[in-house]
Order: sequence, then C-alpha cells, then structure tokens
Amino acid sequence: MSSFVLKNEKACAVIDEHASEIHSFRNLETGLEYMWQGDPAFWSGRNPTLFPMVGSTWDKILHIGGKEYVTGNHGFTRRSDFTCVEHDDAHLIMELKDSEATLKEYPFRFTLRILYELQENKLVITYTIKNENDVVMPFNFGLHPAFNCPLDPAKKYEDYHIEFSNPETFEWLDTKIDGEKVMKLDPEALAKTIIITEPASSESSLTDGEHGVTVSNVGYKWLAYWSPNAPFVCIEPWHSHTDFDKVEVPFEEREGTLFLDAGRTWTTAYSIRIW
Repeated sequence: MSSFVLKNEKACAVIDEHASEIHSFRNLETGLEYMWQGDPAFWSGRNPTLFPMVGSTWDKILHIGGKEYVTGNHGFTRRSDFTCVEHDDAHLIMELKDSEATLKEYPFRFTLRILYELQENKLVITYTIKNENDVVMPFNFGLHPAFNCPLDPAKKYEDYHIEFSNPETFEWLDTKIDGEKVMKLDPEALAKTIIITEPASSESSLTDGEHGVTVSNVGYKWLAYWSPNAPFVCIEPWHSHTDFDKVEVPFEEREGTLFLDAGRTWTTAYSIRIW
C-alpha cells in the first residue's frame, strides 16, 4: 500500500491507504513522534475510523431489516483499503466505497471520504459519508486515534495526564471526576475504557505539562479514553457507542445509531494538534 505525506515548516503527517490511518504525525521543531506505531504486542491499530459500527453489539451481530450481518469490532473500515483521490503538501482526500465484501457485513452502498488538512501544527480531519441507496441508511460512527505515551522518550507514562478544556463531572465504572480539569492516567480504568457522555469540554489533551497532543470533540456525544496497559493512550470522540449492557433491539433502534436519507451526505470533523 502507498503512503502520502503532508508537510510544512512545523509538522509532518503520513497517511496510509490501508484503513486511511495516520502512520506518523511529527513535530519537526522537536522531532517528537505523536502517533502510536501499531505494535501488535499491545494493539496493531493506530487510529481507525469506526464505521459502520462503534464497538460491537451485545451479540456481535448487526440486526438490520430483519436480517443478520456479522462484522468485526468497530466495523470493516479499519480493515479496508482506501484510494487517494487528491493530494498535495497541505491536504489529502482518501475514499472508500462499498464492495462485495462490505455488503456481506453491512447491506448498504456508500461513499466515505476523509479529508486531511495540515494547518501549521494541527491536522483537521473531515469525514463525509454519502448514502448511495434509495432507502434510509442507519450507521454508527466514531474515531479512535492512539498517541504515544510517553510522547517524549525521556519521560515516563506516569508523567502524563489528561487535561480537559472545561471542568468535567462524570462517573464511569471505577472512575469518578467531580468538577475537575485534570484526570490522572489510571492503567486499570483505562484498560476497561473510560467513557464520558455529553462532555463539557470541546477538547482534551494528553500532556506532561511541557509537550502534548490536543484532540477536539465538538459535536460528539461520547468521549472515550483507552489504553490496554500499553505505551499509548487513545482519545476517542464518538457519535455512537458499543453496547454497554444486553441490548435486544434491531440496529436501527440502538442508542447512537445515526440515519442518513437516500442520496444525502453526512459530515463530521475533528482535529489533532501537537505541541
């Protein structure tokens, strides 16, 4: 597969055709690499696009239109090969269309385009999904970028924390935050995934106070953090979510399922800023 480079005086990003994943996002002034490099000893993923499913349904089956379909965790986009349709030093457009393979897992035709724009030290990523059917298309969508932790090889995992743009109050499993802007990295809690519903913050950062990466989440109902006792932390804005409990309803009735009318286009975006 081919990789494509976006570059300016401050930063350099490398995006691969396989899964349209960011393989590298480096600060050219410090030399720091921010993206997780996909070690299968911990997790081979890097920053997959979660479509048409976020996580899994309770029984690992998509019940759509009275029929059953099986797709992997987080859907098939993370396993798919994209095609580059535009590219220069400042922007890149990757495209994925339905195929015989995707239709076996999800019975809808679609066009998914991902636009990457490098703006100084920030990567703005815009997702556009077109419904290529003559019926309403239900789908899930979310993001899953993983960042090195430590970001600075001279530091330790324990030197880092999550910093919210606004005070957050939430309780999830063993994690309880009450009006705080800082969340310590708790390996056990992160291994189970920490999920905030309707976060007060517009962005959050993984930082040691000196260097960091900031991920925006404006418009996303759920915000997840995950690290499977590994040297990375994921900051994940989601429009949809995995099943938290036993859910025995069709895909179309699940909480977080989105709907796109025939022939229409849906757009969402977020950004990754390195500093």
